[in-house]
Amino acid sequence: MMETIHVPEWVLPLDDLAKALGLSSIEVLKEFRDSRLTGRLAEVWGTRLFGYKKHANSNFPGSDASIMIGPIGHYRISVRSFYKRLQFQQSKFMGKGRKCTQENLLESLEKVEVVVAVDLREFPRLLFYPLNSKWLLRLAREGSLSPSGMTAARFDKWIADSFEVHVVPANTDAT
Repeated sequence: MMETIHVPEWVLPLDDLAKALGLSSIEVLKEFRDSRLTGRLAEVWGTRLFGYKKHANSNFPGSDASIMIGPIGHYRISVRSFYKRLQFQQSKFMGKGRKCTQENLLESLEKVEVVVAVDLREFPRLLFYPLNSKWLLRLAREGSLSPSGMTAARFDKWIADSFEVHVVPANTDAT
């Protein structure tokens, strides 16, 4: 029996967004599908969808946000946006001139309990996949996940093969 994953779906009002930003709808589609722009926004959107708190310091070591679960303590969360490729290591290991080893990837995943993968491919439709870091650690330890991450197509296949997916309307009052 496959595990069930509930994936919030949030559709932003494209025309309103374009008008507010002084851009055309085409320009908004192009720019917002770039995870360098939407990555920071996705962290904020996730606070509304999942109720976690974004760290005040954007350079917080190891995670982007957390939620307090009573006496259990802090539940650390990483947020990653993607269009063509999804990577799971800490931001300090991504980008031009930065290196990431398999050990760095494992260390990054061990520092969080969940990775929220935000699918930008159909923007303004956003899908928020809450991924237990244990699932990703298993892939990394098996050699199926490396610092290069996954292509969007490979992500889709892994999700389809591994989970029963329930897409649910996002519960947010921000729209």
